[in-house]
Amino acid sequence: MKAKLLWNTTKKWAVKTAGEVKAFLKIKKVKLVNRKPDFTIVIGGDGTILYNKEKLEGPVFAIGSKKSFVCQCLAENWKDGLSRFLSKPNYEERILLEVKHRNKKHTAINDIALLSPQHEMLTISVDIGGDEYCFDADGIVVSTPTGSTAYAYAAGGSIIEPTLEVFNIVPVAPDKRLFDPVVVSASHKLVITPYNPAHFIVDGEKPLKVKKGEKITITKSKKKIKFAVR
Repeated sequence: MKAKLLWNTTKKWAVKTAGEVKAFLKIKKVKLVNRKPDFTIVIGGDGTILYNKEKLEGPVFAIGSKKSFVCQCLAENWKDGLSRFLSKPNYEERILLEVKHRNKKHTAINDIALLSPQHEMLTISVDIGGDEYCFDADGIVVSTPTGSTAYAYAAGGSIIEPTLEVFNIVPVAPDKRLFDPVVVSASHKLVITPYNPAHFIVDGEKPLKVKKGEKITITKSKKKIKFAVR
């Protein structure tokens, strides 16, 4: 069996745990590789998974802190979980978002957020499979079930079973509560249009500028992410 190992070099506990994992994998006769592994181990937390999303290959086995929602194990108990996974590899598939803006494509594991760069209220149009809704709000979040425990939840959205194929659409402080959080099938195409200059953020990355009237299209990606089941 072959594994790729990624860790957050800025966290002392993650660096320490990475050394322990390397020694453990050697005992288990699991070879560490940089390409084409059978699975990827990520150490550092949910944000470390998002930061390294382009490097993930195969099922993801993640070790995080007590603040983590996506990670399967903590630094204190990863050995038992990893042992079970190595003895009986199992994983679940989860959807990703494909986000298009100005002919560029972005992939989101967790979510996309549209927000005002000036911290002012935005006028936002959301087209859900041909049905259009327009409202004023501080912003809007569209998440996968994986990301439903992150920004979407903080903004009032529901926590969703991670393997469901749905979109979680959550307004951020909508004026007069004119648009409530809603969960819709991932078979829909979503089109978000701000009527003020705005920023959109994919998985917490660097904000990208959106001009007034520009469209952001969100669909279910053809690719999926695999998470190890321990």
